[in-house]
Amino acid sequence: MKRVMTFMAAVAITTSAVTIADEQRVVYPKGYQENFVEYLSLDRVQNPDQFIRLLANDVAMQGRDENGNFADGSVLVGEVYSVKKNSDGTVKMSTLNRRIKDKLLLVAVIEKQAEFGKMPASVIKTGNWDFGAFKPDGKVAAKNLDECRACHAPLTNSDFLFSGEHIPMK
Repeated sequence: MKRVMTFMAAVAITTSAVTIADEQRVVYPKGYQENFVEYLSLDRVQNPDQFIRLLANDVAMQGRDENGNFADGSVLVGEVYSVKKNSDGTVKMSTLNRRIKDKLLLVAVIEKQAEFGKMPASVIKTGNWDFGAFKPDGKVAAKNLDECRACHAPLTNSDFLFSGEHIPMK
């Protein structure tokens, strides 16, 4: 009986690991700091205690088509930072009245591939885009990616992106 329970536990662990790996279609883009282009940095709208730096790969930087859509193979990275705080806990602002970035918290990645649209990872549809969330060291972060999908899903008129218009048309 003990062997059966051990075997079943091993199967459950293996099955869980396979499911997690299968869901992680977007991988950490190694070398993005040197190979991607920064196209926007700003105070993060969704969180008053964060700053975000946005970068794009060469495919995305080729621009959007006449409909405002990016080509498959486009990858965008959002480096999410904490911001400096005053001694009373309020957000410290620069002389330009902008938040001052502090520590890198998360590397958010959004990637566009035709197969992502054909086999969505979720019931929440974001066209051919899918998401990944990583710790600063590149390891997968424990983040519910459906939260990312839900935030981007309404943006059907901008190819599901908040910042796409900051990259020029072709």
